[in-house]
Amino acid sequence: MAEISSTLDLTLEQKILLRQTQMETVREPYESGLWEDIGRFVNPRRKDISIRSATNRKGQNLGTHSYDGTPLGSLNIWADGMQGLLLSGRWFRSVMDNPLLNKIDSVREWLQVYDLKMYSAFDRGNFYAMIPQWLRDGGSIGTATVFTEEVIGTGRISHTAVHPREVFISENEFGEVDTWHRKFMMTARSAWKKFGNRVSDALKKNAKDTPEKVHEFIHAVFPNDEIMFGKRTQRNKRFRSIYMETKSTNKGRVGNITRESGFDISPYTTWRFKKNSDEVYGRSPASEAMTETFGLNQMSKTLLEAAHMSVRPPRNVPIEMRGRVRMNPEGDNYYEDPKKVITTISTNINYPVGAQERQELRDSMQDKYRVKFFNAFIGRTGEATREEILAIKGEQAGLLIAQVDMLYIEGIRSLFDIVSDIEDRRGSFTEDAGMPPVPDEILESDGRINFILTGPLAQAQREIRELEPIQKTLGSLSEAAAVLGPEILDIVKKDELSEIIVEAGSYPQSAMNSQEERQAIRDARAAERERLEQQQLALEAAKVAPGLGKSVEKDSILEKVGEAVA
Repeated sequence: MAEISSTLDLTLEQKILLRQTQMETVREPYESGLWEDIGRFVNPRRKDISIRSATNRKGQNLGTHSYDGTPLGSLNIWADGMQGLLLSGRWFRSVMDNPLLNKIDSVREWLQVYDLKMYSAFDRGNFYAMIPQWLRDGGSIGTATVFTEEVIGTGRISHTAVHPREVFISENEFGEVDTWHRKFMMTARSAWKKFGNRVSDALKKNAKDTPEKVHEFIHAVFPNDEIMFGKRTQRNKRFRSIYMETKSTNKGRVGNITRESGFDISPYTTWRFKKNSDEVYGRSPASEAMTETFGLNQMSKTLLEAAHMSVRPPRNVPIEMRGRVRMNPEGDNYYEDPKKVITTISTNINYPVGAQERQELRDSMQDKYRVKFFNAFIGRTGEATREEILAIKGEQAGLLIAQVDMLYIEGIRSLFDIVSDIEDRRGSFTEDAGMPPVPDEILESDGRINFILTGPLAQAQREIRELEPIQKTLGSLSEAAAVLGPEILDIVKKDELSEIIVEAGSYPQSAMNSQEERQAIRDARAAERERLEQQQLALEAAKVAPGLGKSVEKDSILEKVGEAVA
């Protein structure tokens, strides 16, 4: 209790610096072993992953410790495949959290226009340019963070895949990341432009004299425990946001806060590839394949040396020829004594044995990243039918369900909410911006908008989870109907079933008939069917009694009967 009381006397700057020290202590074990190895052998662009390995020397030659490109190649294929099959083209479709609302045509039509606005927001920004690095961070380090902000006055949204070295996180009681510290460097020129006169005196001087000199900052975003409900201010938000210099030359101050504000939704999105319940930071296929990585690296290095020794073996050279040996192509070596010639030393290297074992390690490494799925059908012999191809894709896509679910829950869904919030504050979803009125059903239910993934990978997975059980059930019902009669199919609600199938296939709402339109089509079809039946009855009657086709004679009995009936 004494420790808690002591922190109450600290300034906000001191509290943030103390929290930063604690968060660095939590993260240090990941840095010093696992992350540094991954940076050296799997993702060289993140080689300077730890605080102590950080350097401002840019443009260095990376990957000099690696002798085999399989780990990096597997990561690249996985990241590019995930973006291409999951996050490109028309990759999402908005739905309401309340499934009953999704059956209302006006809600569907409104969500379709909402999607157009969201696609426009993603297209205007740098979302698709940021995704490759974000996926590579998650697939290698295991923890990937994006910072999203509006570029004021441009209508664009900026996404930054933050270097894992800069990010320190903490979880709430539910295992959700709710606190972020980003420790980063900023040039004096950029800091002055971003924060103005709130920077320290030292930074002001550097902005004028040495504008490219870097200064260390911390951006802390954490839950606001001092919310005053009913008060609408920039600071009275769900999350507090503090920018501060970690060092200050101003007398009597520790650190220097340069901006204090808040957010309803955190601008940071942190996705963990997979996570142990007793850990804060994530783990990745790279962390589970370190045995293969080390083995491949050592084996490839050894085989390179063996190959070099095979083509450039050691030699026995007569002492008299010291310094006069020519081993280049067409090199002439003159000698008098036929017993004193240059001879090579046989090393008896069995190169194919090592190559086979290395291939086994490569296969194991690629399996961790599901490379075979993204390279599907390469090397397949013979022609495959469409059904076989779909079956293979579905089976392989099933292996990626866990990966996609974690990326969706922690990563993409959070990014989607941030972009939606920014566009909402910009007024993009108002009637003045071209949106139709919000349906009363949404307003009355206070419904929350969610979205589902609709890319090729998501569709393949949806076939496994949704369409395949339906197809199997219908097949079984059809077989039973052939024996027991068609009445057994009466259990199927055709409209609901067709909607499930169409939605699972991500069919566009604009190309679907509404319930009223479907009913009108059915009424017209029924009327046409009745007309044809009446026409057929009349033709049959004419065949049976030809005289019925003649006109009724005036003052005849038939005419009088007809008048009586009328």
